[in-house]
Amino acid sequence: MAEKNKIKIYIDPYGNTLNFWWADPKKSFISEEAKDSFDVIVKDKKGVPIGFEKIGFFPKEIDPMAYIKNQMKFLLESNKQLVE
Repeated sequence: MAEKNKIKIYIDPYGNTLNFWWADPKKSFISEEAKDSFDVIVKDKKGVPIGFEKIGFFPKEIDPMAYIKNQMKFLLESNKQLVE
């Protein structure tokens, strides 16, 4: 009988990546760039793929870090005015 694993999905807004794991991430041993893309395949010690990382997951128009950076700029300017 095949082993049943839960798929784990992680979204990293700071790194702008999406990670899929169909095996335990702690078993990751090596990462290799996928052919014809900048995406990454993660493999265990036996060379079996156990995860996948999609780089540049968010389109430029909805990049959450760009939004946060704009908000931080506003907050920093507001704080500067309060201090002066």
